[in-house]
Formats: sequence, structure tokens, C-alpha cells
Amino acid sequence: MSFSENLQTLRKSAGISQEQLAERLDVSRQAVSKWETDGGYPEIDKIIAICELFGCTMDELVKGSVSSDKNDERRRYDSHFSRYSKLISVGVMLIIQGMALCTAFSGFADADPSKSDLLNIFGSAALFLLIAAAVPLFIMGGLEHDDFKKRHPIVPQIYSADEVERYNTRIFPYLIGGGVVLILVGVVITFIPSENLLPTAAFLWLTGIAAAILVYAVIQHSKYDIDDYNDEHSEESPINGTDDPAAIARKKRKALIRKINGTIMLSATGLFLAVGFIWNIWSPTWAVFPIGGIVCAIVSVILKIPDDKE
Repeated sequence: MSFSENLQTLRKSAGISQEQLAERLDVSRQAVSKWETDGGYPEIDKIIAICELFGCTMDELVKGSVSSDKNDERRRYDSHFSRYSKLISVGVMLIIQGMALCTAFSGFADADPSKSDLLNIFGSAALFLLIAAAVPLFIMGGLEHDDFKKRHPIVPQIYSADEVERYNTRIFPYLIGGGVVLILVGVVITFIPSENLLPTAAFLWLTGIAAAILVYAVIQHSKYDIDDYNDEHSEESPINGTDDPAAIARKKRKALIRKINGTIMLSATGLFLAVGFIWNIWSPTWAVFPIGGIVCAIVSVILKIPDDKE
């Protein structure tokens, strides 16, 4: 394939117009049109910028066949999101499981006052160690994700409509449902009469597993939304253009989702603190956080549904 054919393939795969590409490269639309019709070549700095934008090499762009590299692009994208979702979900689980262990040791301490100091130390140590193990996962996942977005700011439509629909209708609902069931089971356990904190510890243990499932499901869901991925980078660059109605609508929807989800989690925190300090009821009210997270996930999915119709 020639340079012009490769450029057209990359641009169309990314779902951007000649005007949008021209704005990103700081050239005129006529220049991009000229490049795509074999009317000339861009300067070397523009070729480098195109390679950085679409995540390809100069050899691939100028004398290769970028269409044959789509499978490689998909493997890189899939591999990154698979690792990223696992790092973040495991990190979340470790922190909540640390809280569960700490609570369990406190329950054992209540049952055996003679060893309460030692058991409380074990509980605090378990919480500290698991948090210490989780933090590097968050840092590693965040850094790798940021680096991936910088190296691949625009990703072509690598998934078919059937693949997206298959995940959204056959896999995602079951993952969300499984997480919800685990949390509800944990909530029921907290109402079991007990003289110690073991039911609360069981609830936190189940919540940790559920949270990992929910986080993994949501990140995987975002993986299939290529338009959203590309728009996320466009918040810092004009790649999608301010005159693109679909891009503007998606950005407005994303801003609305952030505001609603922020309000939900702030309300959950306020409810937890109010019930805890006023009525000294702490253990059952842990449920507001995972429930709030579930509501946020539902809001995000519902408000993103129109994207599939645009």
C-alpha cells in the first residue's frame, strides 16, 4: 500500500475526518486531502506526528500495509486492557480483604480478651500489608495506562458490532449480577445475631470479591467503547473537533456521568458517617459503598447506551 492509502486507512479506522486530522496536525484540510490523493508528501515532522498519533512506525506508514497490522493493534489493545483491569480489580479486592481480615481479628479478640492485644496487632498488620500490596498495583496500572494512551491516542474500530453486543448483553450483565448477588449475601450475613464482628468481616470479604468482579466488568466494558477511549484523549487535544455533534454529545454525557456518580458517592459517604456517629451503627452501613458503586456502574451504562445508536 502507498502512503496515501495507509493514511486514509488509519484516519478512517480511527473514525476522524480530514478536517479533524488537519486540526490535530496544525495543517489545512487541503493539505491532508492532497496527501491522501498522492498529490504530495508531508514534511518529516508531520510524518512523525502521524506515526505518534496512530501508533505506527514510519516504515509501516510510508511503505508498509497498515491494514495488515490491525490484528497486532487489537492484540496490543486487548493485552493492555486485560492487564490493566486485573491490576486495578485485584488492588481494590486486596484493600477490602485487608479490612475484612482486620475486622475478623477484632472479632476473635472480642471472643478471647486474654489475647485481644495480640490479635488486634495481627489485624492491623494484615490490613497494612494488603494495602501495601495494593498500592503498587494501582500505581503500576495507572502509569501503564497513561503510557499506553500516550503511545496510542487514537485506536481504530477493532471490534465488530457483534463482538460489542456479545460482551454487553451476554457477559457484562452476568458479571454485574454476580457481584450484586455476593454483596446482597454479605448484607444478609450482617443481620445474623452475633456478639462479635465476624458477620461484618464475612460481609467485607464477600464485598472484596464482588468489588473486584464489578471493577473488572466495568473496565472491560469501557474497553469495547472505542469512541469513548478516543474521546478521552480528545479532552486534551482537538482531535475530534469542536464541530463534531457526536463527539460533543459524548463529552456532555461523560461530564454528566461524572457529576451524577460523584454526587452518589458523596451521598453514600455522608449517609455512612451520619448513621455511624449519630446512632453508632457502623457495620450494616458498610453496604452503602458497594451499593453506591453498583448504582454508579448502572448510571454509566444507561447514559452511555445512546452512544451505540449514534
